[in-house]
Amino acid sequence: MLQTVSKYIEKHKMILPGQRIVVGLSGGADSVALLHILKRMQETMYIELFAAHVNHGLRGQAARDDAVFAEELCKRWGIPFFLKAADVRALSHTLRRTEEEAGRMVRYGFFHEVMEKVNGDRIATAHHKNDQAETILHNVIRGSGMQGLTGIRPVRDGIIIRPLLDVSRQEIEDYLIKHQLSYREDASNADPVYTRNRIRNRLLPVLAEHYNPDIVDSLTRMAGILRDEDDFLTGHCSSLYEAYAVSGPGQIRMDLKKFKACHPALQRRLVRMAVADLRGNLVNVGSSHIEAVIRLASRSATGARTLIPADSLSGREIWAELSYDFLVFRKADDKQPASAFDCLLPVPGQVRLEELNLTVTAEKWDQNKGLPFSPRCIYIDGEKIKGELRLRQRRDGDRFRPLGMQGRKKLKDYFIDRKIPREQRNRIPLLTDGENIIWVVGFHMSQDYRITERTRRIVKISLQYHADGG
Repeated sequence: MLQTVSKYIEKHKMILPGQRIVVGLSGGADSVALLHILKRMQETMYIELFAAHVNHGLRGQAARDDAVFAEELCKRWGIPFFLKAADVRALSHTLRRTEEEAGRMVRYGFFHEVMEKVNGDRIATAHHKNDQAETILHNVIRGSGMQGLTGIRPVRDGIIIRPLLDVSRQEIEDYLIKHQLSYREDASNADPVYTRNRIRNRLLPVLAEHYNPDIVDSLTRMAGILRDEDDFLTGHCSSLYEAYAVSGPGQIRMDLKKFKACHPALQRRLVRMAVADLRGNLVNVGSSHIEAVIRLASRSATGARTLIPADSLSGREIWAELSYDFLVFRKADDKQPASAFDCLLPVPGQVRLEELNLTVTAEKWDQNKGLPFSPRCIYIDGEKIKGELRLRQRRDGDRFRPLGMQGRKKLKDYFIDRKIPREQRNRIPLLTDGENIIWVVGFHMSQDYRITERTRRIVKISLQYHADGG
């Protein structure tokens, strides 16, 4: 078995000479075999080993005995040992996750802590070929897509390695007998309350006896093929995502036309990438949520949206919504409202709107200088200003007369026609006087304040944008 594991490590480039490896050691058969094999490789690979054990607090004295066994084993083998005691049951209630999920979070969190403490390079876990088959069947039962059917990856995130994935549970047991290695039996592995245990102890034996005696090998072979295809699709979609998506504060905007032109298989991956990008994970995101976003993009109108549920850690929901030419993913608690503003703009003078990173300047303008064009300034007839100039946010019922139009237009309709997203409209200042909107700042000015042949006094209004915090 040593040769099989060594070849598998080399094939997937799991360990390089001189690296420091943290081994997850439960004290069970699999982890004891893994630690023993890596210990045998120490002299040829020049690697350093460390063991990390978690007492999940679920099995009372039996769990404490496991910890003692693991620590004494490491003492005999000269391997530094690290222990963590946790209350996984309480954590599962707090996070509203199963005990299996909470336990996994605690284990991997502790493994990473130990790796940082010892300046390690890799975390090795003892997953084997039977674990792979169980994982795949579990995901089939849950209705997983391709990514779920790829099973357990040999290397994850370039850090977590699974050197035993190419050997079976029977091969591990034979190895332990051959080398006269003792280990601890976890009675909870037989508890049918856990789905994995029912798959291991009931479903897999039935499949092997009545359908395919090589079911474990068949499932792991299928997972390997799907991993290659999944890697290809992931790389392709990453390129599309980079081309189609633009990140902003609290949101990601994706080109709707390009998204709709993609095959549904690619659309699903693009949606998952956007959610993971915003939230950091895909916990609680099921196929129904992904399909709802795809239906939204294909059939809905601007303003329509669907909710992607929160994960139990951040508690953050994601809205997917249509905004004209974009499919927008936005954190539900990050609406980015602009603080209300309504301030005097003296002539001459200026106002800085801090939250908008914008300074607006008003100055008297000499006609002899001409009227140099810039998209960041307007020239208005100063004699038509009624009262004082102000900068304010929009209000219900606002109307104005865009330059070049005869009639007045509702500001709401103007924003809709200009395809300005609803969440951005409060962030667009309005330049007003005592009666009218003179300029939707950065967009149209009013026809009523344009410069004419009879204009005798000109006021220039100009904008200066600042970098965030500048």
